[in-house]
Amino acid sequence: MALRTALSGPFFYPVVLVWLGWPGAPLRMHSGAGNITWSGQTWSGAGRFGRVSVPDEAMAGVPDNFTISLVTDVPDIEPYTDAVIRGIPGAVYLGATTAPGGNGLIGAVEFVSGTADVLTLGTQMNGDTLFYELSVSMTTGPGMRSMASINHSDEDQQRAFPGDTAGDRLIELMGRVKKTYWPEP
Repeated sequence: MALRTALSGPFFYPVVLVWLGWPGAPLRMHSGAGNITWSGQTWSGAGRFGRVSVPDEAMAGVPDNFTISLVTDVPDIEPYTDAVIRGIPGAVYLGATTAPGGNGLIGAVEFVSGTADVLTLGTQMNGDTLFYELSVSMTTGPGMRSMASINHSDEDQQRAFPGDTAGDRLIELMGRVKKTYWPEP
């Protein structure tokens, strides 16, 4: 409730929290600085060195990808590239804090989640400093097709939901829907 109130106000201070079930030790980071305590866990600040690329809204029901990256000038990040990450779970949360860049988390909600697919390490020079970028590509799956039953009959529906008539009312509904044009021709 407090998060909803903050988000519906004239302004709020956003924060992005990222969780990865990293082999050996889960990784919990946020887009600010310092530590945030939430859900009984400590989330470390990545500040301007973290980046999340979330998927576009996909209407086709096909799993899409998103990327979580950490950029640092600390070469100690290189050993993390040896981790086997395929299939580890991860999630991105959107929240709000009580002050800009603050650590007083009002609350957060899940924005996107999935499983890790690809881990890459890149480097880039900025002046005289070498930066390392560790990126994890996540898949949002499973798709709608893999979650749906191939065959579903009224008998299946009645076994699961006795007395349900929604299927009778929705059969071929899309074919009966009148198309509306605006402005009318």
